Amino acid sequence: MVTALKELGLTATEGRAYVALLKSHPATGYELAARSQVPRSAIYGVLKKLEAVGLINAIQQKPAKFVPLPPARLVELLESRFKQNIQSLEDSLKQFSVSAPDTVTWTFVGYTQMLEQARALIGRSRETLYVSAWRREVLALEAPLRRAVDSGVQVVLFSFNRLPEGLGRTFAYGIPEDELEAYWGHRIIVVGDRKHLLVGGADTSEDNRSVVTEESPLIEVAISNLVLDLTLYGQRTGEDLGPIIFGLTQPLAPVESLIAKTRGGA
Repeated sequence: MVTALKELGLTATEGRAYVALLKSHPATGYELAARSQVPRSAIYGVLKKLEAVGLINAIQQKPAKFVPLPPARLVELLESRFKQNIQSLEDSLKQFSVSAPDTVTWTFVGYTQMLEQARALIGRSRETLYVSAWRREVLALEAPLRRAVDSGVQVVLFSFNRLPEGLGRTFAYGIPEDELEAYWGHRIIVVGDRKHLLVGGADTSEDNRSVVTEESPLIEVAISNLVLDLTLYGQRTGEDLGPIIFGLTQPLAPVESLIAKTRGGA
């Protein structure tokens, strides 16, 4: 919780003090210093800051005791402030006129960055979403995937591991991750609306590299990889994946028809 609060603008000491107050309240500054490991010399400055931004409230004096803003209201408050800041930033950026970059491919370094980009891609998908990933990454993306399903997006997931239910059409072998890790590293493919692609490593190290692109040739390569995995899955399990594979390959060149036409002409 402290890490999440830091991402939303609080310092580590402010986050620890708020969480300590959530665990037990009302509480004095002396009690909070002991529980949160914030030095007594700093705790009252921290409490003053938290009170100023509306995250805690004093309910008595001599000695002063504090209560935290309830978690649900905290989320509402932070969400409202975040939206206001985004709107303010958007309005400010309108004064700049910057031509679109020539490239539509971006490389991201780090596991956290990869997950953030995957969540963003999933969130902006409106029609179809095709995902090939390990269980660990699917669990990390479970919330946006469920929102996509609930909003009517056609979601298709493939994995060699066991996957949670309720995430769209899932095709999974159920191989334990630790057994598969002896042979392969974690990888991920996310294709949204056949227009946006995230592909790359899914290693938890800071130097993990992934790519987000709108380049048609790269998207077609990723789709071909998904088609191969699903085709082999159907052959191994005896499950008919014809409609799913047809949906993936329909926009591609009708190779079988072209081959038949060529042989017939010969």
